Amino acid sequence: MPYRLDITQGDWPAEEFAKGVEGILAESMVLTLATAGPELGPHANLAFFAYDGDLVLYFVSERSTRHSLHLAEEARAAATVFLPPPVFGEQLRGVQLTGSAGVAWGRQAEAALAAYQGRYPAFARDPEVREQFLTGGGAAALYRFQVEELTAVDEPHFGRRNYLRARVVR
Repeated sequence: MPYRLDITQGDWPAEEFAKGVEGILAESMVLTLATAGPELGPHANLAFFAYDGDLVLYFVSERSTRHSLHLAEEARAAATVFLPPPVFGEQLRGVQLTGSAGVAWGRQAEAALAAYQGRYPAFARDPEVREQFLTGGGAAALYRFQVEELTAVDEPHFGRRNYLRARVVR
């Protein structure tokens, strides 16, 4: 794993913490992305996502969407990934993420496409569509969310209401 978690709140071995976070990411396919802009105000949207071994998340979006316009102005963003609990208020599992996000270009686009196709094998298999994503020529783009800090709750693994916080060090 090319990153490490510098735990700022909680008492858990960092490697076990990272495995727990990656487990939550692996079990969920959708994130909620929060952005804000000076004219359009705060906004949240849902997006299918993929991630890589460096704790970078990738999603696809139309460039004309509100969140894409926000990210073009300000790269700061927040996201959540969670799993539905089996009963209200019990066995909570989720991750809150903060970092920077924007259109993936060059090698970042190649990494984004590889991660996305690894999770969704049918994505962009058409050579023209693939080329549009790699060159930024289409209405939709691959986006890269680099996680800088996170808070995780994984009650089955970390205990009830044990919220762990960490900075991501690369």
